[in-house]
Amino acid sequence: WQKIMYGVWSFGMIINKIFCYIDSLAVRGAVLFRLARIKLVSEGRINNRGRLRIRKNVSIEIRRGGYMETGAGIVTVNQGTRIVVESDGNLKIGDDVGINSNCYIAVHNEVSIGNNTIFGPGVVVVDQDHDHRAAGGLKAEKYKIGSVIIGNNVWIGANAVILRDTVIGDDAVIGAGCIVKGNVASGTVYVGKR
Repeated sequence: WQKIMYGVWSFGMIINKIFCYIDSLAVRGAVLFRLARIKLVSEGRINNRGRLRIRKNVSIEIRRGGYMETGAGIVTVNQGTRIVVESDGNLKIGDDVGINSNCYIAVHNEVSIGNNTIFGPGVVVVDQDHDHRAAGGLKAEKYKIGSVIIGNNVWIGANAVILRDTVIGDDAVIGAGCIVKGNVASGTVYVGKR
């Protein structure tokens, strides 16, 4: 009985290692990789220095000229999350970061996420706005582009929206449902007034 149980356990460990290996192959530069777990389109560059744990139904798109870097330790991207790094965009994710389900990160210029930071479900981070005053209006697809810098040990609550030209200091807490633009000092608990 013990030999059978050990055999089942060993088989499970082998299957787990295969999936981790497939994930690492996908993240380390596949041009187009489709599996039930991940859709990765990378014409740009990816530098994964640690372990990138990707759940199912995650979409990561790195356009030509874009760059994504993940830190040491474990970076977890949960189901339903979409990450888009446009041409010349630069996304840096620190060590031991957790991105919860159904988040959206869009990078035209620069987004930096510090070490040990956690996103609640449904968080949106964008470093650009549509320029509705441009000739041709919204159809012209012109953008005002900035950057988003998120410090270390930051907790961002569910459905928060982080807009361009935002700096969030270390150890800050962003309350659920908040819209953040500008500077949030280190150690601040940021709660939207309603």
